[in-house]
Amino acid sequence: MSSGGITWIADEGISWLGYYIKLARGLTGEQLATRLAAPGGPVPVRATTGPQAEELIDGLDAEGGDADSIAVRYGDHAGLGFAVAYGHWPSALGPAYHDGTSRDGVHVFELYYEKQNPKVPPPAFAYFHDDQYVCGFDMYMHTWSQEITGPGADLIRADIVAAGIPEERGRDTAHRASLAVVEQRFELALPRDLILDASLPTALVRGQQPR
Repeated sequence: MSSGGITWIADEGISWLGYYIKLARGLTGEQLATRLAAPGGPVPVRATTGPQAEELIDGLDAEGGDADSIAVRYGDHAGLGFAVAYGHWPSALGPAYHDGTSRDGVHVFELYYEKQNPKVPPPAFAYFHDDQYVCGFDMYMHTWSQEITGPGADLIRADIVAAGIPEERGRDTAHRASLAVVEQRFELALPRDLILDASLPTALVRGQQPR
């Protein structure tokens, strides 16, 4: 896999809260953002970098007096549409065993890490296809669940075991190894420089709207 894979995600701070990333095979990034939006659809705003997206959310929350805004930066790379969330996405967008973004035959891959949760949950992976949950697992199994769930668990079970992830005591090492497994198994890619440094199309998908 090229340098535009996904293992770098384990080493970078995409958002101060952690990360919520959707990758879709069968949708553009713009279509994915639309499917993530609340009824009424996404509200396009100016293109942003990650820090600018966080600033946008902070401004909307200060103006509206609520803390519920969510924005996504989105785009396309290597045959995948992607959307990366900023703002108050924990629990509002995932993780879940049902996901409407994968309807109509689309393959959707969810990467979720609620880093600031005081319970310190592990990063998680989930795969959805045609509006059905296929498989998923905690990307740190040593002190959490070692179960690979979903009817398609066998798609990744052997690779996870071969990589030693269930026995890996190091959280960061297990995280990185897990991302490597799903990167290779599902041919996932998300270029580091694009996400961390570039200005990308941005839309509000939940919460406060600009006036």
